[in-house]
Amino acid sequence: MRGKAIFVGLSLLVVLTGCWDRKELDRVSLVTGLALEISEDDAFSLTIEAINASELNDQMSEGMTPTITYELQGLTMAELLKKMNMGITRELNFSHTRTLIVDEKVAKEGLSKFLHFLEKGGQFRNDFQIIVARGVKATDIITTTYPIEKVPSMKMYEQFTTIEENWGGYPQSALTDFVFALTSPGRHPVAAAVTIRGDPSKGHNVDDNRELDLNALIEYDGMAMFHKDRLVGFLSVEETRNYMWTQDLDQTTATAPCGELGYFALQVYNSHTKVTANYEKGVPNFTVRIIIEGDIHDNQCADGLDEISTYEKYQKLMKEQLEEKVKSTITLVQEKYGVDVFGFGEHLSKQQYKKFKELKDNWDEEFKRAKINVDATVYIRRDGMRTKSFIEQVDE
Repeated sequence: MRGKAIFVGLSLLVVLTGCWDRKELDRVSLVTGLALEISEDDAFSLTIEAINASELNDQMSEGMTPTITYELQGLTMAELLKKMNMGITRELNFSHTRTLIVDEKVAKEGLSKFLHFLEKGGQFRNDFQIIVARGVKATDIITTTYPIEKVPSMKMYEQFTTIEENWGGYPQSALTDFVFALTSPGRHPVAAAVTIRGDPSKGHNVDDNRELDLNALIEYDGMAMFHKDRLVGFLSVEETRNYMWTQDLDQTTATAPCGELGYFALQVYNSHTKVTANYEKGVPNFTVRIIIEGDIHDNQCADGLDEISTYEKYQKLMKEQLEEKVKSTITLVQEKYGVDVFGFGEHLSKQQYKKFKELKDNWDEEFKRAKINVDATVYIRRDGMRTKSFIEQVDE
Protein backbone atom coordinates (compact mmCIF):
# COMPACT_ATOMS: atom_id res chain seq x y z
CA MET A 1 0.00 0.00 0.00
CA ARG A 2 2.81 2.32 0.90
CA GLY A 3 4.59 1.54 -2.37
CA LYS A 4 1.45 2.36 -4.33
CA ALA A 5 1.17 5.73 -2.58
CA ILE A 6 4.79 6.53 -3.38
CA PHE A 7 4.23 5.56 -7.02
CA VAL A 8 1.17 7.83 -7.28
CA GLY A 9 3.08 10.68 -5.68
CA LEU A 10 6.01 10.33 -8.06
CA SER A 11 3.61 10.16 -11.01
CA LEU A 12 2.03 13.46 -9.98
CA LEU A 13 5.44 15.10 -9.80
CA VAL A 14 5.90 14.44 -13.52
CA VAL A 15 3.09 16.86 -14.44
CA LEU A 16 4.16 19.47 -11.88
CA THR A 17 6.85 20.98 -14.08
CA GLY A 18 6.63 24.39 -12.46
CA CYS A 19 7.64 27.57 -14.27
CA TRP A 20 10.50 26.01 -16.18
CA ASP A 21 10.30 28.57 -18.99
CA ARG A 22 9.56 31.66 -16.91
CA LYS A 23 11.32 34.93 -17.57
CA GLU A 24 11.70 37.56 -14.88
CA LEU A 25 10.34 40.94 -15.99
CA ASP A 26 13.63 42.66 -15.24
CA ARG A 27 15.33 40.30 -17.69
CA VAL A 28 13.15 40.90 -20.78
CA SER A 29 12.21 43.85 -22.99
CA LEU A 30 8.72 43.96 -24.47
CA VAL A 31 8.82 44.85 -28.17
CA THR A 32 5.70 46.72 -29.27
CA GLY A 33 6.63 47.74 -32.81
CA LEU A 34 8.89 46.95 -35.76
CA ALA A 35 9.93 49.21 -38.65
CA LEU A 36 11.28 47.71 -41.87
CA GLU A 37 13.26 49.68 -44.46
CA ILE A 38 15.86 49.17 -47.18
CA SER A 39 19.33 50.44 -46.32
CA GLU A 40 21.74 52.17 -48.68
CA ASP A 41 23.55 48.95 -49.66
CA ASP A 42 20.23 47.21 -50.51
CA ALA A 43 20.29 45.20 -47.30
CA PHE A 44 17.32 45.43 -44.98
CA SER A 45 17.14 47.64 -41.94
CA LEU A 46 14.99 46.60 -39.00
CA THR A 47 14.22 48.93 -36.10
CA ILE A 48 12.57 47.63 -32.94
CA GLU A 49 10.55 49.68 -30.47
CA ALA A 50 10.87 48.37 -26.91
CA ILE A 51 9.04 49.68 -23.86
CA ASN A 52 10.95 51.54 -21.16
CA ALA A 53 8.51 50.34 -18.50
CA SER A 54 9.60 52.66 -15.69
CA GLU A 55 8.66 55.73 -17.77
CA LEU A 56 5.08 54.49 -18.15
CA ASN A 57 4.62 54.69 -14.39
CA ASP A 58 3.97 58.27 -13.27
CA GLN A 59 5.46 57.62 -9.83
CA MET A 60 8.70 56.15 -11.21
CA SER A 61 9.06 58.35 -14.30
CA GLU A 62 12.23 60.43 -14.53
CA GLY A 63 11.20 62.32 -17.67
CA MET A 64 13.09 60.04 -20.05
CA THR A 65 11.79 58.50 -23.28
CA PRO A 66 9.02 55.89 -22.78
CA THR A 67 10.41 53.68 -25.55
CA ILE A 68 13.81 52.62 -26.75
CA THR A 69 14.61 51.96 -30.42
CA TYR A 70 17.48 50.01 -31.91
CA GLU A 71 18.33 49.50 -35.57
CA LEU A 72 20.27 46.74 -37.32
CA GLN A 73 20.95 45.82 -40.93
CA GLY A 74 20.88 42.32 -42.34
CA LEU A 75 19.55 40.00 -45.03
CA THR A 76 16.75 38.11 -43.26
CA MET A 77 14.27 38.74 -40.46
CA ALA A 78 15.60 35.78 -38.47
CA GLU A 79 19.15 37.13 -38.63
CA LEU A 80 18.13 40.64 -37.64
CA LEU A 81 16.00 39.62 -34.67
CA LYS A 82 18.62 37.24 -33.28
CA LYS A 83 21.35 39.89 -33.52
CA MET A 84 19.42 42.60 -31.68
CA ASN A 85 21.25 41.87 -28.44
CA MET A 86 24.33 43.42 -29.96
CA GLY A 87 22.88 46.65 -28.59
CA ILE A 88 20.00 45.60 -26.32
CA THR A 89 20.89 44.08 -22.96
CA ARG A 90 17.68 42.18 -22.21
CA GLU A 91 16.06 39.29 -24.01
CA LEU A 92 13.43 40.50 -26.46
CA ASN A 93 9.83 39.40 -26.06
CA PHE A 94 7.52 39.85 -29.08
CA SER A 95 4.25 38.67 -27.54
CA HIS A 96 3.04 42.29 -27.23
CA THR A 97 4.05 43.44 -30.72
CA ARG A 98 1.24 45.56 -32.14
CA THR A 99 2.54 46.99 -35.42
CA LEU A 100 4.86 46.21 -38.30
CA ILE A 101 5.59 49.45 -40.17
CA VAL A 102 6.97 48.91 -43.67
CA ASP A 103 8.58 51.49 -45.89
CA GLU A 104 7.00 52.12 -49.32
CA LYS A 105 10.11 50.83 -51.08
CA VAL A 106 10.05 47.59 -49.08
CA ALA A 107 6.34 47.16 -49.80
CA LYS A 108 6.90 47.65 -53.53
CA GLU A 109 9.57 44.93 -53.59
CA GLY A 110 7.35 42.41 -51.77
CA LEU A 111 6.55 41.41 -48.19
CA SER A 112 6.31 37.61 -48.40
CA LYS A 113 9.92 36.93 -47.47
CA PHE A 114 9.47 38.89 -44.24
CA LEU A 115 5.98 37.74 -43.33
CA HIS A 116 6.87 34.07 -43.77
CA PHE A 117 9.15 34.17 -40.74
CA LEU A 118 6.71 36.20 -38.64
CA GLU A 119 3.76 33.96 -39.51
CA LYS A 120 5.64 30.69 -39.06
CA GLY A 121 7.60 31.50 -35.91
CA GLY A 122 6.15 31.06 -32.45
CA GLN A 123 7.52 34.33 -31.07
CA PHE A 124 4.82 36.55 -32.57
CA ARG A 125 1.07 36.68 -32.19
CA ASN A 126 -0.74 36.83 -35.52
CA ASP A 127 -2.93 39.84 -34.73
CA PHE A 128 -0.36 42.63 -35.11
CA GLN A 129 -1.21 45.24 -37.76
CA ILE A 130 0.74 45.59 -41.01
CA ILE A 131 1.00 49.31 -41.81
CA VAL A 132 2.62 51.13 -44.73
CA ALA A 133 4.46 54.39 -44.02
CA ARG A 134 3.22 56.74 -46.75
CA GLY A 135 5.62 59.45 -47.80
CA VAL A 136 7.75 59.17 -44.64
CA LYS A 137 10.32 56.78 -43.23
CA ALA A 138 9.07 53.79 -41.29
CA THR A 139 11.47 54.55 -38.45
CA ASP A 140 10.00 58.06 -38.12
CA ILE A 141 6.62 56.49 -37.42
CA ILE A 142 7.73 54.43 -34.42
CA THR A 143 9.88 57.24 -33.01
CA THR A 144 7.22 59.97 -33.07
CA THR A 145 6.02 60.61 -29.52
CA TYR A 146 2.52 61.49 -28.36
CA PRO A 147 1.59 62.96 -24.94
CA ILE A 148 -1.53 60.86 -24.25
CA GLU A 149 -0.31 57.44 -25.39
CA LYS A 150 3.43 57.45 -24.87
CA VAL A 151 4.23 54.33 -26.92
CA PRO A 152 3.91 55.12 -30.66
CA SER A 153 2.87 51.59 -31.69
CA MET A 154 0.25 51.42 -28.95
CA LYS A 155 -0.98 54.86 -30.00
CA MET A 156 -1.54 53.64 -33.55
CA TYR A 157 -3.18 50.41 -32.40
CA GLU A 158 -5.64 52.28 -30.16
CA GLN A 159 -6.17 54.91 -32.85
CA PHE A 160 -7.16 52.30 -35.44
CA THR A 161 -9.44 50.52 -32.98
CA THR A 162 -11.26 53.79 -32.29
CA ILE A 163 -11.54 54.62 -36.00
CA GLU A 164 -13.02 51.20 -36.69
CA GLU A 165 -15.55 51.47 -33.87
CA ASN A 166 -16.64 55.08 -34.46
CA TRP A 167 -16.17 55.79 -38.15
CA GLY A 168 -15.72 52.39 -39.75
CA GLY A 169 -13.22 53.51 -42.37
CA TYR A 170 -10.32 51.32 -41.32
CA PRO A 171 -9.32 48.18 -43.25
CA GLN A 172 -8.32 45.25 -41.04
CA SER A 173 -4.69 44.53 -41.89
CA ALA A 174 -3.63 42.03 -39.26
CA LEU A 175 -1.09 39.40 -40.29
CA THR A 176 -3.82 36.74 -40.60
CA ASP A 177 -5.93 38.98 -42.88
CA PHE A 178 -2.97 39.79 -45.10
CA VAL A 179 -1.85 36.17 -45.46
CA PHE A 180 -5.42 34.99 -46.10
CA ALA A 181 -5.84 37.51 -48.95
CA LEU A 182 -2.37 36.70 -50.24
CA THR A 183 -3.25 33.02 -50.64
CA SER A 184 -6.74 33.64 -52.05
CA PRO A 185 -7.09 33.44 -55.87
CA GLY A 186 -9.95 35.95 -55.79
CA ARG A 187 -8.60 38.77 -53.63
CA HIS A 188 -5.45 40.86 -53.16
CA PRO A 189 -4.23 42.13 -49.77
CA VAL A 190 -4.68 45.61 -48.34
CA ALA A 191 -3.07 47.39 -45.40
CA ALA A 192 -3.58 50.61 -43.50
CA ALA A 193 -1.40 53.59 -44.39
CA VAL A 194 -0.07 56.26 -42.05
CA THR A 195 1.88 59.45 -42.47
CA ILE A 196 3.21 62.25 -40.25
CA ARG A 197 1.61 65.68 -40.20
CA GLY A 198 4.29 68.23 -39.49
CA ASP A 199 8.05 67.83 -39.38
CA PRO A 200 9.06 64.18 -38.73
CA SER A 201 12.44 65.27 -37.37
CA LYS A 202 10.73 67.16 -34.53
CA GLY A 203 8.66 64.26 -33.25
CA HIS A 204 11.46 62.26 -31.63
CA ASN A 205 11.90 64.42 -28.55
CA VAL A 206 9.63 64.00 -25.51
CA ASP A 207 9.94 67.76 -24.91
CA ASP A 208 7.78 68.28 -28.01
CA ASN A 209 4.87 66.77 -26.07
CA ARG A 210 4.81 69.91 -23.93
CA GLU A 211 3.75 71.96 -26.96
CA LEU A 212 0.06 72.81 -27.36
CA ASP A 213 0.34 72.33 -31.13
CA LEU A 214 2.42 69.19 -31.73
CA ASN A 215 5.25 69.57 -34.23
CA ALA A 216 4.73 66.03 -35.53
CA LEU A 217 1.65 63.83 -35.35
CA ILE A 218 1.02 60.32 -36.71
CA GLU A 219 -2.11 60.33 -38.85
CA TYR A 220 -4.12 57.60 -40.52
CA ASP A 221 -3.79 58.18 -44.27
CA GLY A 222 -6.01 55.70 -46.09
CA MET A 223 -5.27 52.27 -47.48
CA ALA A 224 -2.40 50.60 -49.32
CA MET A 225 -3.31 48.13 -52.09
CA PHE A 226 -1.18 45.19 -53.15
CA HIS A 227 -0.85 42.94 -56.17
CA LYS A 228 -0.03 39.71 -54.41
CA ASP A 229 2.61 40.93 -51.94
CA ARG A 230 3.75 44.06 -53.80
CA LEU A 231 2.43 47.57 -53.20
CA VAL A 232 0.72 49.10 -56.26
CA GLY A 233 -1.01 52.18 -54.89
CA PHE A 234 -3.09 53.94 -52.25
CA LEU A 235 -6.66 55.00 -51.64
CA SER A 236 -7.48 58.19 -49.75
CA VAL A 237 -9.23 58.14 -46.38
CA GLU A 238 -12.63 58.83 -47.98
CA GLU A 239 -12.05 56.25 -50.73
CA THR A 240 -11.08 53.72 -48.08
CA ARG A 241 -14.41 54.21 -46.34
CA ASN A 242 -16.12 53.66 -49.72
CA TYR A 243 -14.15 50.44 -50.00
CA MET A 244 -15.28 49.41 -46.53
CA TRP A 245 -18.94 49.65 -47.60
CA THR A 246 -18.26 46.67 -49.87
CA GLN A 247 -16.77 44.73 -46.95
CA ASP A 248 -19.95 44.72 -44.85
CA LEU A 249 -19.17 47.88 -42.89
CA ASP A 250 -20.95 47.82 -39.54
CA GLN A 251 -21.35 51.41 -38.35
CA THR A 252 -20.25 54.85 -39.47
CA THR A 253 -21.43 58.40 -40.17
CA ALA A 254 -22.49 59.19 -43.73
CA THR A 255 -23.05 62.66 -45.20
CA ALA A 256 -25.09 63.74 -48.22
CA PRO A 257 -26.20 67.12 -49.66
CA CYS A 258 -29.74 68.19 -48.78
CA GLY A 259 -29.68 71.53 -50.60
CA GLU A 260 -27.43 73.86 -52.58
CA LEU A 261 -25.35 74.87 -49.55
CA GLY A 262 -26.26 72.36 -46.86
CA TYR A 263 -25.67 68.75 -45.85
CA PHE A 264 -27.21 66.25 -43.49
CA ALA A 265 -25.42 63.48 -41.60
CA LEU A 266 -26.72 60.01 -40.87
CA GLN A 267 -25.41 58.04 -37.90
CA VAL A 268 -25.45 54.48 -39.25
CA TYR A 269 -25.89 51.90 -36.50
CA ASN A 270 -26.75 48.90 -38.66
CA SER A 271 -25.44 48.00 -42.09
CA HIS A 272 -25.31 44.89 -44.22
CA THR A 273 -23.68 44.27 -47.59
CA LYS A 274 -24.37 41.36 -49.91
CA VAL A 275 -22.63 40.72 -53.23
CA THR A 276 -24.28 38.62 -55.93
CA ALA A 277 -22.08 37.27 -58.72
CA ASN A 278 -22.88 36.04 -62.20
CA TYR A 279 -21.14 35.45 -65.51
CA GLU A 280 -23.16 36.53 -68.52
CA LYS A 281 -22.18 36.89 -72.18
CA GLY A 282 -18.51 36.39 -71.38
CA VAL A 283 -18.39 39.16 -68.75
CA PRO A 284 -18.37 38.91 -64.93
CA ASN A 285 -21.36 40.71 -63.40
CA PHE A 286 -21.65 41.77 -59.76
CA THR A 287 -24.25 43.62 -57.76
CA VAL A 288 -23.26 45.13 -54.42
CA ARG A 289 -26.40 45.52 -52.30
CA ILE A 290 -25.98 47.77 -49.28
CA ILE A 291 -28.72 48.14 -46.67
CA ILE A 292 -28.25 50.72 -43.91
CA GLU A 293 -30.26 51.95 -40.95
CA GLY A 294 -29.55 55.12 -39.04
CA ASP A 295 -30.63 58.32 -37.33
CA ILE A 296 -30.23 61.90 -38.50
CA HIS A 297 -27.51 63.44 -36.33
CA ASP A 298 -26.88 66.67 -38.18
CA ASN A 299 -28.89 68.78 -40.58
CA GLN A 300 -27.89 72.07 -42.20
CA CYS A 301 -31.06 72.43 -44.25
CA ALA A 302 -34.42 73.90 -43.28
CA ASP A 303 -36.44 70.77 -44.00
CA GLY A 304 -38.92 69.86 -41.28
CA LEU A 305 -37.88 66.66 -39.55
CA ASP A 306 -41.40 66.11 -38.29
CA GLU A 307 -42.64 65.42 -41.82
CA ILE A 308 -42.56 62.01 -43.51
CA SER A 309 -41.75 63.63 -46.85
CA THR A 310 -38.43 64.88 -45.42
CA TYR A 311 -37.39 61.37 -44.42
CA GLU A 312 -38.34 60.02 -47.84
CA LYS A 313 -36.36 62.80 -49.51
CA TYR A 314 -33.28 62.23 -47.34
CA GLN A 315 -33.41 58.47 -47.85
CA LYS A 316 -33.33 59.02 -51.61
CA LEU A 317 -30.49 61.56 -51.37
CA MET A 318 -28.39 59.28 -49.18
CA LYS A 319 -29.05 56.31 -51.48
CA GLU A 320 -27.84 58.27 -54.51
CA GLN A 321 -24.79 59.60 -52.67
CA LEU A 322 -23.78 56.19 -51.37
CA GLU A 323 -24.20 54.46 -54.72
CA GLU A 324 -22.20 57.16 -56.51
CA LYS A 325 -19.29 57.15 -54.06
CA VAL A 326 -18.91 53.38 -53.80
CA LYS A 327 -19.21 52.94 -57.56
CA SER A 328 -16.61 55.64 -58.24
CA THR A 329 -14.08 53.97 -55.94
CA ILE A 330 -14.64 50.56 -57.52
CA THR A 331 -14.21 52.07 -61.00
CA LEU A 332 -11.03 53.87 -59.90
CA VAL A 333 -9.46 50.62 -58.70
CA GLN A 334 -10.56 48.77 -61.84
CA GLU A 335 -9.19 51.33 -64.28
CA LYS A 336 -6.09 52.65 -62.50
CA TYR A 337 -4.78 49.69 -60.50
CA GLY A 338 -6.49 46.58 -61.88
CA VAL A 339 -6.28 44.57 -58.65
CA ASP A 340 -9.29 42.96 -57.02
CA VAL A 341 -8.89 44.09 -53.43
CA PHE A 342 -12.66 43.89 -52.94
CA GLY A 343 -12.84 40.10 -53.13
CA PHE A 344 -15.24 39.92 -56.10
CA GLY A 345 -13.35 36.85 -57.25
CA GLU A 346 -14.09 35.18 -53.93
CA HIS A 347 -17.81 35.86 -54.38
CA LEU A 348 -17.76 34.39 -57.89
CA SER A 349 -15.85 31.38 -56.57
CA LYS A 350 -18.50 30.74 -53.92
CA GLN A 351 -21.48 31.28 -56.21
CA GLN A 352 -20.18 29.87 -59.51
CA TYR A 353 -17.14 27.81 -58.66
CA LYS A 354 -16.78 26.01 -62.01
CA LYS A 355 -16.74 29.27 -63.93
CA PHE A 356 -14.30 30.92 -61.54
CA LYS A 357 -12.00 27.91 -61.79
CA GLU A 358 -11.71 28.64 -65.51
CA LEU A 359 -10.96 32.31 -64.87
CA LYS A 360 -8.83 32.35 -61.71
CA ASP A 361 -5.43 32.28 -63.44
CA ASN A 362 -6.34 35.47 -65.29
CA TRP A 363 -8.72 36.96 -62.74
CA ASP A 364 -7.22 40.46 -62.59
CA GLU A 365 -7.92 40.96 -66.30
CA GLU A 366 -11.46 39.69 -65.79
CA PHE A 367 -11.88 42.08 -62.86
CA LYS A 368 -10.86 45.07 -64.99
CA ARG A 369 -13.72 44.46 -67.44
CA ALA A 370 -16.30 43.27 -64.93
CA LYS A 371 -19.65 45.07 -64.76
CA ILE A 372 -20.28 46.09 -61.17
CA ASN A 373 -23.47 47.75 -59.98
CA VAL A 374 -24.14 49.26 -56.55
CA ASP A 375 -27.65 49.23 -55.13
CA ALA A 376 -28.22 50.95 -51.78
CA THR A 377 -31.29 50.88 -49.56
CA VAL A 378 -31.47 53.49 -46.80
CA TYR A 379 -33.79 53.48 -43.79
CA ILE A 380 -33.85 56.61 -41.62
CA ARG A 381 -35.57 55.48 -38.44
CA ARG A 382 -35.72 58.68 -36.44
CA ASP A 383 -34.28 62.11 -35.82
CA GLY A 384 -31.43 62.03 -33.35
CA MET A 385 -31.76 65.76 -32.69
CA ARG A 386 -34.65 68.13 -31.98
CA THR A 387 -37.77 67.44 -33.98
CA LYS A 388 -37.89 71.04 -35.17
CA SER A 389 -34.49 72.44 -36.14
CA PHE A 390 -33.74 76.05 -35.21
CA ILE A 391 -32.49 76.49 -38.80
CA GLU A 392 -36.02 75.80 -39.98
CA GLN A 393 -37.34 78.35 -37.50
CA VAL A 394 -34.81 81.00 -38.57
CA ASP A 395 -35.67 80.51 -42.26
CA GLU A 396 -39.33 80.99 -41.46
